[in-house]
Amino acid sequence: MSLRLKLSVMCLLMIGILVGCGPKKQEESKFSLTGKIEGVSNSKAILISHFETGAVQDTVEVKEGTFTFKGNYEEPTHAYLSVEGVNNLLSLYVENGNMLVTGTAKDFRNSKVTGGKTQEDIDRYKSLKLDLSKSYQPLVNEYYNKNTTKKRKEEVEKELEKRTEELQEFDSKFIKENPTSYYSAILVKSKIEGKSAAEADKILNSLDSQLQKNPLIVKLKAKNDEMKSLEVGMDQLMANASNVSYKVDTKFKGAGYGNVVYLGVLTNNNICVLQKDGSIKIVKPNGKEVKSLKPEFEGAASAIAVGESNTIYLLATLQKKVRKKYRGKSYDRMVAVGVECTVLNDKGEKINKYRLEGLKTATGARVCDGTLMVADCQNKNIVMFDAKNGKKTASLERLRTCCGILDFSVNKKKEILVANLGAFRVEGFNFEGKQLLAFGQRGKELNDFHGCCNPVSVNSLSNGAIVTVEKDPTRIKIYSKEGAKQIEGIEELVTGCTYIPMTVDANDNLYLASQKKGIVKCVSVKS
Repeated sequence: MSLRLKLSVMCLLMIGILVGCGPKKQEESKFSLTGKIEGVSNSKAILISHFETGAVQDTVEVKEGTFTFKGNYEEPTHAYLSVEGVNNLLSLYVENGNMLVTGTAKDFRNSKVTGGKTQEDIDRYKSLKLDLSKSYQPLVNEYYNKNTTKKRKEEVEKELEKRTEELQEFDSKFIKENPTSYYSAILVKSKIEGKSAAEADKILNSLDSQLQKNPLIVKLKAKNDEMKSLEVGMDQLMANASNVSYKVDTKFKGAGYGNVVYLGVLTNNNICVLQKDGSIKIVKPNGKEVKSLKPEFEGAASAIAVGESNTIYLLATLQKKVRKKYRGKSYDRMVAVGVECTVLNDKGEKINKYRLEGLKTATGARVCDGTLMVADCQNKNIVMFDAKNGKKTASLERLRTCCGILDFSVNKKKEILVANLGAFRVEGFNFEGKQLLAFGQRGKELNDFHGCCNPVSVNSLSNGAIVTVEKDPTRIKIYSKEGAKQIEGIEELVTGCTYIPMTVDANDNLYLASQKKGIVKCVSVKS
């Protein structure tokens, strides 16, 4: 069996339950969830419901293993149920009506949930999919049997490919056969994630008329219609951006700059290199180090931005140690609690310092027209501040972050270009937070973004062309009116879900970095 086929089979066997859209709460109680858990005496039960606006926690007393939650849910909502003193969580969908959870403290995660139509549909879906998966287990066993002949292996592989197609079509079949199920709508939501608005529109419009009325589908269609108005074709977006070809500058001496976490550009085209320990290297376009700055700051250095007069804004994520308990064992963990900005002049001397309100992490930064913009992966937003005093002015909310990565850039039109990697898109906004454009979708073609989440970085050239960076595998592309073109000759910069810093100087030279392999420079060449 080919590696691709084996990976496909493994992925399809994994059954994920997505977080549903949470409704508004009402005062009247129409929902009850009663729990009866053996092996628990007096304790507390915690129900965490995941709404669109965030998670809401409810706590009730447990007496002799019994507890009851009350409330109201306009729509089925994904939640996690836990009991103090009991390991593991129970994932379930809660909805109006009377629901019952029965189980034991020893096997709490496999407790039985009854009384909720959505949860019953989920359990039925999982059971049917598991049965289908098991039906070809004998073929898998035969394929790996050392006594199976080469000819028979080829036959088995063809049969497994057919079965894999069955698994791939399983969700579509379930959706078609269960048009009134809320879980079908949840599966549709999963199906359109990473798709362009045009592709998602085809899927949404092909649904059964009964499913079209589902509240979640109605919301998805409205959101997708909004995205369609923002998605522009490459021919329109890049109408004045001619193709630019690049090659790796083999003379650039950047291999010695390890542990790079972020890059910036000074007005003289020298590169500002932030390293993991917080030191800042100033590097000439040929790779020679000009000087090294050792600023004093608190926290973990995570991003830099270069402003007017080569002022350097060093962003550091503040952390604190917390003790967590998991499966009866305690351990210490560092968690992000805020962001501090240290402002340096071109000599590396500190001229200002302030805490940035509302941020937990700083994964990207830019300065333009006196505005300091900072990406916060944990809060899934980009926040604008007055660069002089650190006062918040505006923000871009609800971005689709992933893998602890969120970065952006600002083009000559003063548009904020976001590498919205969880959505497999590049999206553009003005400084007030209004969305202006979007392009991209998940896929294997050159115009698409591949992997679990991409792109991780985005920037623009002087002619309006857009540069994107993808990881795992590394893929650097230039989007122009001729479409996407990949830069050849760049080796793997990182492994797995790891950020790749990227910046562009005034001469349109590209600089890419990784913690292990240093800095790579790419220069434009005539096509």
